[in-house]
Amino acid sequence: MDYKVSDIATKVIATDEDGNVQLAIKATVENGSDSEHVRMWLQGVDAEGFEVEDAYLSANITVGGSQTLTRKIFIEGELYKQISRWQIYRWK
Repeated sequence: MDYKVSDIATKVIATDEDGNVQLAIKATVENGSDSEHVRMWLQGVDAEGFEVEDAYLSANITVGGSQTLTRKIFIEGELYKQISRWQIYRWK
């Protein structure tokens, strides 16, 4: 499969009274494969590269097209504070 991710970004949507976070995450994907079905896992990793959280994104993207995939996830506040970056974990 041949995909290109040009952007991974996050935004805090809400924080509850315990400090837990509702997070929106997005990734812009160009589909260079021969299938319209795109599936990917993103990892939120700490400064040492250990996984703290993950998020699954999927969509049907026209072959040769691009689309921004989005998802909201809920993360415990202490875990959220440990995330230093998001990266592609794997494609399916």
